[in-house]
Amino acid sequence: MKKILSDIQDGTFAKDFLLDMSSAGGQVHFKAMRKLASEHPSEVVGEEIRKLYSWNGEDKLINN
Repeated sequence: MKKILSDIQDGTFAKDFLLDMSSAGGQVHFKAMRKLASEHPSEVVGEEIRKLYSWNGEDKLINN
């Protein structure tokens, strides 16, 4: 946390973020972090739970 705070305070975080979001940066870091988040166990379980929602037209395990 101290490292992150230091990066925010000295502008390193903003500089790296803007570079990553630029066309030259290609959002490499952003896309990698997004991929990691999508593979988190809570997302895997959430995908299965969302299939059970009554408004979801996909196959359901239960009938509403």
